[in-house]
Amino acid sequence: MIAKIFKYLAIGIAGALVLALSVALGCRAWWQHSVAARRAIRSPHGIQILEPVRIGGIDQWIEARGQNSGNPILLFVHGGPGVAFMPLAGSFEDPWERYFTVVQWDQRGAGKTYGGNDKEVQRRTINLAQMEQDAFDVTNYLRTRFHKQKIFILGHSWGSILGLWMAHEHPELIYAYVGVGQVIDSQRNEEVAYQDALREARLGNRKRAIQALEALAPFPGPNPDFQKTSIARGWEEFVLGRPQGPAEFLNLRRLFFDLVSAPEYTLADDYNFIRGRTESFNLLLPELAQANVNRLGPRFRTPVFFFQGRLDAPCRPSLVEEYAKSIEAPHKEFVLFENAGHFPFFEEAANFTNQLVLRVLPFAR
Repeated sequence: MIAKIFKYLAIGIAGALVLALSVALGCRAWWQHSVAARRAIRSPHGIQILEPVRIGGIDQWIEARGQNSGNPILLFVHGGPGVAFMPLAGSFEDPWERYFTVVQWDQRGAGKTYGGNDKEVQRRTINLAQMEQDAFDVTNYLRTRFHKQKIFILGHSWGSILGLWMAHEHPELIYAYVGVGQVIDSQRNEEVAYQDALREARLGNRKRAIQALEALAPFPGPNPDFQKTSIARGWEEFVLGRPQGPAEFLNLRRLFFDLVSAPEYTLADDYNFIRGRTESFNLLLPELAQANVNRLGPRFRTPVFFFQGRLDAPCRPSLVEEYAKSIEAPHKEFVLFENAGHFPFFEEAANFTNQLVLRVLPFAR
């Protein structure tokens, strides 16, 4: 009797799990269909392409979207490292597509590219020099594929290292470069962010933050400590960044929905999005920790823009503004977004689009 009860109980649990899984997959398919319908390019001259491209010995995925294929190309070089923005771009990119053909590129070790290639080959080749070469090759592919003499490049966070390198080393390929959350000097940024957070905490008499930050002193110290750095960044974001809430870019519930509802991604891609981010970050962290774009030299031969959030905790605005003043370029601008942090294209979406169109787009003419 007891055996039969357990047998029927097991069958019932298995059936419930199958039903729950079926419902979840059905909801996901419906969400993807809804997002695809809402974001469909219906213009007769529009472009909507998702394809793998052979770059650097592996297949790297790009998505190109725009209302008019005659518009200039804007290549979005995502950050992380390893955080592909292809499944997240629907939350901010659509207004840009009136003026640009916007290209999202899943870099080596990120998203669909990570999942679609041999993992060991990627582990051996995820380094700064190879990623710079990938950025160069992707740029040239886009110029050839869409018959353009030049393109725009927007680099965000980690991607700003690759984007600024392209602007400095290959100005003949670029109309203008836009750095968002621009990395300048990683080691100095750690010092400035810590001191800024401690000063703001003291001014606001935020006792828990003061106690936690003072306990880390001296910071960052002569020997990098990953645990201390993680603690410092958490408090820096708490003190210096935008207040957290449902409308924030890093809101986990919204990010999860964006990821699972993205028409471009399968369930396997969702898994590889998470796995690739972890692997890429671990492999590139040593080089990222030593990054300093001052080594490029101060002279640029293409227009350079820095779109910077005033509340950006990971990349301090003071360092970006100081760097902008120190370089020479045919045209340069530092644009501060007063109510934005590390993601001004999402946090001040309308203003960001306006600044792109008014300040940057004219350089394509």
